[in-house]
Amino acid sequence: MRSRRALLAVAVVAMVATAGCTGGVLNAGGGGSGSGSAQLDSVPASAEFVGYADVDGMVSDDNLRALMNTALETQAEQSEYYDGPTSVEEMLNEAESTSDLSPSKFEDVTFFGAPGEQTATNAEQAGMIVTTDFTEDELVATLEENGEDLSESTYADTTLYTYGFQGQNAMAPLGDGTFALGDEAAVKSVLDVEAGNEEALGGDLRTAYSNTDDGYVKFAMAVPQDQVPADQLDSQSPMNVSAFNSVEFVSGSFSTSGSDVSMDMNMVTDSQANGDRMYDLVDGALQLYSGVGGEEVQEALDKLSVEQSGATVSVTFTDSVSNLEEYIEEMYSTSASGSASSSTGSAGSMTATA
Repeated sequence: MRSRRALLAVAVVAMVATAGCTGGVLNAGGGGSGSGSAQLDSVPASAEFVGYADVDGMVSDDNLRALMNTALETQAEQSEYYDGPTSVEEMLNEAESTSDLSPSKFEDVTFFGAPGEQTATNAEQAGMIVTTDFTEDELVATLEENGEDLSESTYADTTLYTYGFQGQNAMAPLGDGTFALGDEAAVKSVLDVEAGNEEALGGDLRTAYSNTDDGYVKFAMAVPQDQVPADQLDSQSPMNVSAFNSVEFVSGSFSTSGSDVSMDMNMVTDSQANGDRMYDLVDGALQLYSGVGGEEVQEALDKLSVEQSGATVSVTFTDSVSNLEEYIEEMYSTSASGSASSSTGSAGSMTATA
């Protein structure tokens, strides 16, 4: 159940974030994942995380629209505090009415993260390269109408706009409706790559990304070994999980095919031998939970498959849209029941105390 709901949450969050931030327009097209190209040649080599979202494809997919409608409708029915939209169309209409930018003009987003000096918000460098049908004037006008005080300068022969707290946010037009956005350091790094002053993304991280299946959302990230709590996990697990220490990269994708939705995760270890260990660990964990769980757990585990190719272990979750809609309804219903029980218990305690 936890695995099933966790995977489901990833899908829902991805759809909500994309639709909410871009306000894309859903067309009447059928399901099926596109395979657009990320702007990897504009991402700096210092990046430790890179991803891509096919915004236009996601918001045109009937399967994702059905799942999103179910999530919105169920949330409205189950939560007395929810007063947001109850359908995708309503959500997108609201998004369009609050912005002067036509939501149908967003195409795709390449996003990345890189280590850097801490900013006032204590964040690392993070940026994105957005492909749109907007002009520079349209985007600048919208930022100003939203109350942003833009400072204009030139960097690497390109116009650079900074804004926000201490001017730490930035935007730069790259031409043909493509823009770099993010914190100032990240945007400048994109401009340096474009100008040939800095190397573009390459090496093992780019290889990990390229070896990942295409989908509406696709990503790859380096795993800092000093942040892997392997010892803590090992002490809390009935299995030896030290194989996690050998994982150097994690990548994944989210896609649809026909009436099915799939999510893939790849763990790239440092050797074939450790790939064998990781496969045994994941496969053993699935068998362990299969043996102690009930029918619902077994049903969820049946949707998971594990494969190995050399040093890489891949886990794939695939299920039908109709089943996922049931999971969404169950998730919101369980959450609402828990909140109601908590409120009743609190009220009872207050009455008893009085």
